[in-house]
Amino acid sequence: MRARAEPIRMILYYGNIAYNDVTISFSEWPEHKAKLDICPFGQLPTLQLSSGEIIAQSGTILRFVAKLAGLYPSDPLEAARADMVHEMANDMNAINAILNFWPCLGDAFEQNRTNYFINFVKHASYAETLLGDKYYFGGSQPNYGDFSLYHVMNASVSVEPACLNAFPKLLRWMEAMYNMPRVRQYLEMRNNVGNLGMCGSLIQTLVPMTMKHVD
Repeated sequence: MRARAEPIRMILYYGNIAYNDVTISFSEWPEHKAKLDICPFGQLPTLQLSSGEIIAQSGTILRFVAKLAGLYPSDPLEAARADMVHEMANDMNAINAILNFWPCLGDAFEQNRTNYFINFVKHASYAETLLGDKYYFGGSQPNYGDFSLYHVMNASVSVEPACLNAFPKLLRWMEAMYNMPRVRQYLEMRNNVGNLGMCGSLIQTLVPMTMKHVD
């Protein structure tokens, strides 16, 4: 599934941090949800450290791995700016359901897809203004906010390829993100699934797997 865990995976790979990516099927989820030692809040993703300790909540995990990868600013103001971009990405997280598994229930899929892209214009306008003439939202180098927003923008383009055509600065930024060698490698190695972003997307039918990354 490409959802809240996706920027976490991207940052781990970008930072050359070894990890195991364990996925579970929808049929297995109720059993895992009840295991509070794995899902202390009944949610995924969670991150298990080598010590066995579990870190929950996607934003907490994201900031934790960003610090390990050198993508979380040490300056409080710069950190707040990175957090601001991350929170903007959170406002666009409705794309995750559309991209991954929105069921074919009457007109629900198309209605939610239409509503998302109506609101997308507003969010993309905010993002383009905030980016300005900077190469990345973090300035000359990306921070974790760039990765968080890249996920939702990449997901949006996967569903509606022309959605960023009116935003040249965001397109330039997307290209800059993609052209970072570790980002490109990650995007090219992740699962390519059928009917992505379509009603009843096949992304939900992938066989559960464990992916190990050791560089």
